[in-house]
Amino acid sequence: MTLAQADRATVTQHHTIANTPPARSARTLQARRLLGRGGLRLIVPVLLLVIWYALSQSPTSGLFVAAPADAFSRVFSDFFSTDPSKLFLGDAFYDDLIPSLWRAMAGLGLAIVIGVGLGVLLGMSRVMTALFQPLIHLGRSLPSPALLGVFFFLFGTGDSPKIFLIAFSVVWPILLNTMDGVGSVGTARMQAAAVFKIGRFDTLTHIVLPGASPKIFAGIRTAMSLSLIIMIISELQKSENGLGYLLIQTQRNFDYTGFWAVLIVLAALGVVLNFIFKGIERRVLAWHRGATAQHD
Repeated sequence: MTLAQADRATVTQHHTIANTPPARSARTLQARRLLGRGGLRLIVPVLLLVIWYALSQSPTSGLFVAAPADAFSRVFSDFFSTDPSKLFLGDAFYDDLIPSLWRAMAGLGLAIVIGVGLGVLLGMSRVMTALFQPLIHLGRSLPSPALLGVFFFLFGTGDSPKIFLIAFSVVWPILLNTMDGVGSVGTARMQAAAVFKIGRFDTLTHIVLPGASPKIFAGIRTAMSLSLIIMIISELQKSENGLGYLLIQTQRNFDYTGFWAVLIVLAALGVVLNFIFKGIERRVLAWHRGATAQHD
């Protein structure tokens, strides 16, 4: 290419860029970024599927690891149906998934009420914090799965012991984050509220809780993930339904395809709950991202 041809190509390129609409260029750049992020996020799941398939084809591990196609097919056959009267959902969805989800969410909801309430009370009083801090550290140090028999003894064999065990297990991150969040509000804001003679209820709802809400939501997110784990543990004994019950039954019956299908459902459930929680958190804490210039 001669120098004159190179100059003409450069001028043509600059002319094309100059005539490109700004909005179209921005949309193209944004689409490329989204595709790039989506591609990066797919690398690890695809790699895991490849490893899963390789293990299922092994002469040794293949006896216990079902092929991915068989496991996903089992998910659709057990948890979905072709009956529109059942909303295209299968028996396992109603008999096992719904009860497990109810126990996990009931325990998490109870933990939120107790954790936020006590956290605000203790966080606003140094004396109360000093009195109950040893008890809090003792409670959070107890291994919750080891207390399963105690909860069955105290509350029977229905849903109550499972819900209370979930609440007891997941309340600690909510409680500690709430205490930390309330303490981080600072004395300056509280003194300003006292100077302007703002009532206690208004101080709580307009100063304390908004200031502590980012850390409260961080604690709830941790507790939500933990609630699914404790839900499975609580359903391993003295249960007649639930995803944990399905895991035990499929293992006892050497139904490893069904076992892996339940694991897929558990993973999907965690992803869906996290997606919903992030949407709620994004809406509730929109003011926080705007005030701190934080963006997703």
